[in-house]
Amino acid sequence: MDKMRFQQQLQAFEQWKSNIIHTIEEYGPWLEANNMSTPEVQARIQNTLETLKNDRLTIAFVAEFSRGKTELINAIFFADYGRRLLPSEAGRTTMCPTEIFYDSERNEPYVRLLPIETRLQDTTLSQLRKDTKQWVHYPLEVGSAEQMEAALKEVMQTKQVTTEEAMHLGLYSADLHPHQKRAPKTIEIPKWRHALISFPHELLNKGLTILDTPGLNALGTEPELTLNMLPSAQGVLFVLGADTGVTRSDMEIWQHHIKGFQSGRQHGLMVVLNKIDTLWDDLRDQHEVEEAIHLQRAEAAKLLGLKERAVFPVSAQKGLLAKIKNDTELLERSSLLDLESYLADDVLGIKQQIILDTIGSDVGQMLDNSRSVLSSKLNNAKRQLEELEELSGKSDDIINNLMEKTRQEQSQYMADVESFQQSRLQLKEQIEKLRAALDLDTLNEIIARSRKEMSSSWTTHGMKSVMKQLFEEIRRNMHSVVVQSDQTRKLIRGIYRKFQNEHGFAVVQPRMFSIVKFRVELELLHQEVEVFRNSPITTMMEQSFVVKRFFSALVYRAGEIFSRASKEIDVWLGSALEPLVLQIRDHKEMMEKRLTNLQKIGRSRTTLEFRIAELQEQYTDVAKQLTALRNMSNRINSRQPLRPGERPYPKLVRKRKAS
Repeated sequence: MDKMRFQQQLQAFEQWKSNIIHTIEEYGPWLEANNMSTPEVQARIQNTLETLKNDRLTIAFVAEFSRGKTELINAIFFADYGRRLLPSEAGRTTMCPTEIFYDSERNEPYVRLLPIETRLQDTTLSQLRKDTKQWVHYPLEVGSAEQMEAALKEVMQTKQVTTEEAMHLGLYSADLHPHQKRAPKTIEIPKWRHALISFPHELLNKGLTILDTPGLNALGTEPELTLNMLPSAQGVLFVLGADTGVTRSDMEIWQHHIKGFQSGRQHGLMVVLNKIDTLWDDLRDQHEVEEAIHLQRAEAAKLLGLKERAVFPVSAQKGLLAKIKNDTELLERSSLLDLESYLADDVLGIKQQIILDTIGSDVGQMLDNSRSVLSSKLNNAKRQLEELEELSGKSDDIINNLMEKTRQEQSQYMADVESFQQSRLQLKEQIEKLRAALDLDTLNEIIARSRKEMSSSWTTHGMKSVMKQLFEEIRRNMHSVVVQSDQTRKLIRGIYRKFQNEHGFAVVQPRMFSIVKFRVELELLHQEVEVFRNSPITTMMEQSFVVKRFFSALVYRAGEIFSRASKEIDVWLGSALEPLVLQIRDHKEMMEKRLTNLQKIGRSRTTLEFRIAELQEQYTDVAKQLTALRNMSNRINSRQPLRPGERPYPKLVRKRKAS
């Protein structure tokens, strides 16, 4: 198998995404040219484009210490560098969560490190990312192997602090070390809390981000890792050691920090049984070695509750060595290629589906609606053509009767438009109820009250009870949002259905807001709160530090979920009726045009032939535009990544004005 499989697939994926972006970029001007656009529609298109352009593919590596995780990253992604890009030595390990990517905005390589002391601040990691003054910045000189090696080794640095300092930072509790007769005077702790490495590598330039998370300590004390970073990754590789098997700390990471948020995920979760070379034994034949590896794999799968095909026995060290030395036999024996192949197919497949879902729920739906409207225009033009062709040689009485019938239809239609305005008022009242359920000021008052109660609590039990009560109240608020959003959706659908049933409007799907993803996020957050609340580490920590961590990570995340839901609802409500408003306008203009034509035909029969020719040209033009939209829809919904170098699709047919 080609050892560049993942790189080639990623390149094809990026080209596929580029062609989708190109198509969406054409759609905005097309809407403008066809008088089917609004500022809200253009804003939605631009938002989708920004999301696609800034979108990254994230693969997270999770493991307890000394499982060979950093070596695995080197072997899969950086072997073509000809050496270990990331430091990976016996007895040395990554001490803080590390993100490896390329900063295209700054367009420079660097290592940026966040001091461990920032744990004392009442600030989240996502907030700190934006505050560059808090980070220590080291430029990376890619031409100097020695300078890069020295800069990258900073990630491993530790420092000695007093036991009291470690306790304040939430990194030590005597109760967690019962075997110690007395607490040591100093404790070794990580020097850095988080690391950002910007490196100009081909894969990173294409939008790949690698998240390297150290063991149980970091996952347990930095909730944002398990609340935000790991769940948002398209691939999560949990690395075990074949020399250790599944240890107690491995199981704790799996059960508390991976399995919970991954419970609904069918793809993108892989377990790597690393260091299988420790089972290679020259005194046993190959069959015996393979049997020993198979038993290790089966045992790991059983303990973790997975199917065996999701567990990959590999030797990262031998795989890296084989790639550097171009040793095909050793590479095959390392089994690294099986893992790479799975990454290429499974993880990129997940990413592609996420993009298709994102586009489908927004621009894809807009495209479908545009096609429905054009189909309706095509049918209307065809009906008018047939109507006018039947008038040839007919008497004035028939034309007058047709005009009278059209006036009656127009009168009824205008009455329904008045009814539409009343429905808008009813919708406005329902919207107020929905916004009240999502009121962020009310939520902040609840949070502030709970924080005061926690800080003044005399016992750990009392403090934990406040945590539980707070999240129960937040969940009740979310339930109210669910109820009110469902009522709003029903009302909007009813407004559309009236015009579709009574006036033959094209079946256009209004943009709908789904609270489900926010509710799921909140439930996952609640699970994490329960882990934090019941953790022995929480019990041992200083009360002031527990309050800080709880509110800066967990409660902040709840507020952020409500804030994003509120913003998304505002966007939804601002555009939910737009497709119908456009249809009402077009239908009104069509009826007025039809009545005017009949009046002109009644006065002069020469107008009849002119209008028939005009409608025929209009019919042909709308048919061309409909074909163009079908092509756009096919391109956006395409699941097959392009091959590198494949030619782009032709431009859209532009609308010609009817004479």
